[in-house]
Amino acid sequence: MRAKAERTITALWIAVGSLVDLFTPAECQNYFKAAGYDPD
Repeated sequence: MRAKAERTITALWIAVGSLVDLFTPAECQNYFKAAGYDPD
């Protein structure tokens, strides 16, 4: 995201939308678990 250096909210959301498909749901779950978030 830093490399994109988007300056508007719209451009930022477009960038996020293009990145979200790069990660599987399991990867996201593992990230949040490792960060200490409890799914319960």
